[in-house]
Formats: sequence, C-alpha cells, structure tokens
Amino acid sequence: MFSTVIIHVKIAVLVKTAMTSPTLRTKRIKKKIVNNFYNSNDNKAKALMILSALSFSIMAAIVKATPHSVELKALARQIVSCIFVLIIILYHKKRIIPLKKNILKLMLRCVFGTIGIYYYFYSIDNLLLANASMLTRLSPFFVTLFAFIILKESIRGITWMIFIPMLIGCGLIIKPNSDLFNPASIFAIISACSGALAYVMIKSIGKNESSYTIIFWFTLISSLGYAPIAFEEIKTLNGFYHSNLIFIGIFGVLGQIGLTKAYQLAKASHIAPFGYLYIVFTGIIGFYFWNEIPDFLSFTGYLIIMISYYFLMRFQDKEA
Repeated sequence: MFSTVIIHVKIAVLVKTAMTSPTLRTKRIKKKIVNNFYNSNDNKAKALMILSALSFSIMAAIVKATPHSVELKALARQIVSCIFVLIIILYHKKRIIPLKKNILKLMLRCVFGTIGIYYYFYSIDNLLLANASMLTRLSPFFVTLFAFIILKESIRGITWMIFIPMLIGCGLIIKPNSDLFNPASIFAIISACSGALAYVMIKSIGKNESSYTIIFWFTLISSLGYAPIAFEEIKTLNGFYHSNLIFIGIFGVLGQIGLTKAYQLAKASHIAPFGYLYIVFTGIIGFYFWNEIPDFLSFTGYLIIMISYYFLMRFQDKEA
C-alpha cells in the first residue's frame, strides 16, 4: 500500500512538471492573452480602428489608381454607402424621415460633407498619398475650433496651445514659400474644414436622429449632387474601372463601419491615435505603387501633428 502511495505521488509530480513545462506555459500565456483581448472593449476598439485605417488607405489607393473624374469616384463611394445604410434602416425598421427641427442642420451636414469628400478625393489625385492623407486628417482640430464658435462649447486655455504645433506641422508639409508648394494642399485643408463643419452639425443634431438616418441622407444628397456632373462619364465606363469604382465604395463602407463601432466601444482619447495608422498605411502604399517618398520636412510635420492630436484627445478627455 505504501508503494502505491509513492507511485501516486510520483505521478502527481510528473503531471505538475508537465503542466509547468515551457511549451504548456507558453500555450497558457497565449490563451490568457487571447481571452484578455476578447474581454476588453478597448482592445476590440483598437483592432477595429486599425482595420478601419487599413480599409480607408486601400480606398484612397484605389481612388488614386482610377483614372476617372473626382465626382465620379466620389459618386461611387457615396452610392455604395447609401445602398448599404438603406438596407440596414429597412431591416431594423428605423425611422428614415428626419425630425422637422433637424432638417436644416442635416442639410448643412450634407452640404459640408459633400464638399469635404470632393476635395478629399481631389487632394488624393494631386498630392503625395501620405501628404493628402495627413492634411485631410486635420478635421479634429477644426472640430474643436468650430464647436467653440458655433456651439459655444468651452475650451481650456491649454487646448488652444495645441493649435500652434498643428499649424507648424501643416507649414512643414505644405511649404507655402518654396518651389515644392502644391496648391492642392489648400484643397486638402478645405476638405478637413468641411468635414469638421459636418461633424459639428452632427453634434448639434445630437441623439435625436439615428446615425443611420444621418448617413443615409448625407450619402443620398451627395450622390444626387455628384451624379449630374458625372453622368456623361458614366456612359463611357469599361468593366475594369467599373469594378474599381465599386471597390472604392466597399472599402469606404468597411472603414466607416470599423470607425463607428470602435467609437461605440471605447473612449475617443483611447483609440483615436490608432486612426493615424492610416497615414502609415497610405505612406507604404504610395511608396510601393508610385515610388512616393515624402521629404524630411513632411515627415517632421506628420510627427508634430500626430503628437498634437494625441494631446488634444487627452485634454478633451479630461474636460469631459
């Protein structure tokens, strides 16, 4: 009987040793990491932001590679989104007609958004992909400014200081007083301003309207605005570029879904910096396909703007 007990003890020791072997420990650590990831909304949100940035960068690359007018490419982007959102509204039986008090704000959101997308695509066509991506991503700074002017939101003094390095970063990218200046840079900033005004209108509307209702009317009205201008060009499309236009819409929708879901899962200040991976992705794509290499001043401008944006989000998080 004593020998049996010894055997059981030895077996228990062997089992414990096996359970703590490097291979099993590694598996247990990996399993713990995976479980922590799936149980954390912050981690899910960060992953969605990365996927969103990748989708938007692929969309931007297809826009640059497709030799059609800006309005036709913008039309493709908006039509696919409109159809997708309409399907969601009908499936979930959401209200599609906006409240009367929100109609003017919604129309302004549509106008500003339509202008923003047009000049966003224009800047992609006429600038280095990374430069266009960076300059059109200045909208959060302008949202802060326009929210103060239009919505009378209070802003701490230290937040205003963030605009100084942001302007310096813009100057390094645009180079207004050099031979490297490209006028299309101004249109990229106009795109960022228009996008910011659109976001301010959404904030003004508040939670009285479903986000799907707002997106539906925006995509529908902008499509109606682009369609008459692009009508003649639509008749000359061939199969290859027709599929390109569809992919612009698909990757645009995927990027928007990832972005929306991410902001629903976590605080903006925790995940917003991951959106700037869009600049990294577009920079890699621009180099690979078009041999685009931003100069040292542009890289410095990117870094300054991204750091400024990080602190802007942190300060706004403290104010909330």
